[in-house]
Amino acid sequence: MEWPSDEKCLDMLGMHGAVYANYAIDSADLLLAFGVRFDDRVTGKLDAFAARASIVHIDIDPAEIGKNKEAHCAVFSNIKPALKVLNGLIKADQTADSLPDFSEWRAEIEAQREKFPFTYADTSDYIVPQYAVELLCERTEGKAIVSTGVGQHQMWAAQHYKFEEPRNWLTSGGLGSMGFGLPAAIGAVAARPDCVVVDVDGDGSFVMNIQELATLHAENLPVKMFVLNNQHLGMVVQWEDRFYGANRGHTYLGSPDAEYHETKDEKDIFPDFVAIAEGFRVPAERVVRKEDLRPAIQRMLDHDGPYLLDVMFPHQEHVLPMVPGGGTFKDTITTGDGRTPELKDMKTL
Repeated sequence: MEWPSDEKCLDMLGMHGAVYANYAIDSADLLLAFGVRFDDRVTGKLDAFAARASIVHIDIDPAEIGKNKEAHCAVFSNIKPALKVLNGLIKADQTADSLPDFSEWRAEIEAQREKFPFTYADTSDYIVPQYAVELLCERTEGKAIVSTGVGQHQMWAAQHYKFEEPRNWLTSGGLGSMGFGLPAAIGAVAARPDCVVVDVDGDGSFVMNIQELATLHAENLPVKMFVLNNQHLGMVVQWEDRFYGANRGHTYLGSPDAEYHETKDEKDIFPDFVAIAEGFRVPAERVVRKEDLRPAIQRMLDHDGPYLLDVMFPHQEHVLPMVPGGGTFKDTITTGDGRTPELKDMKTL
């Protein structure tokens, strides 16, 4: 198994995946697709996805084989016996002289990793959400069970939390169900009470199952809630910024009386997750300054029981890179945010 600390790990692919992962798919001559659906958030424009590659598709669900992307070699099987057979064939055919040399190919991908890493413009003026996730990863040593809702926070968690153990990532990657994070975390902490369980959530997703704070108190379940709060439906806002001239279609979630991102007055934050959590007898705090984030995360992790940390950040932050819906690898956007929404500022590869 390759983990983020291993150079062979190319991280996530797809719409908000690593440029180097998408480059590898775009340039490959052989694609081994085991237990995948070729979802549109991964492929973009279907006929351009892995267009140079011969595709071997193994899946336990025959309906998935050939549904979206035609396979050159299709195998209907459970993954475990299929891999055992494949490994046996490779071992039987393998000699010192027959081992392929992938050094040139890996060097090509590494060049892309160095040119287009997961990056962000860090600043001391406010909390950058990517930095917040990286700091959470550092304080938990990449060993927490992480659940998420759906949206920008979900993508930042996937990009910047570097897992060091398997089966620790709980996310709604198919239906995309907002509100998934907290109930999933409750199930995880009940099943594995010896592990640190963190719900990395967004304000829009978190509020959809906020009543489960009652379950945390009633059962004394030590779920840590790490809410990235920008007072908006962030992913939809990003699309509005990028493709619709920043016109808002009911994506602002804060109070109509006063907007926190304009006043910077904490009393204008709406809803008040700290007050709501305390109403459910769950300890909570809010952090708005970067210098306060590290000790706040540590207090959350050190607390013996459930804890909510409300992390405020600007709604202009965007998830990058981004392949526009129906686009191709060459359409990848790598710069810009909601402060510069004009298309001319959005550089592609």
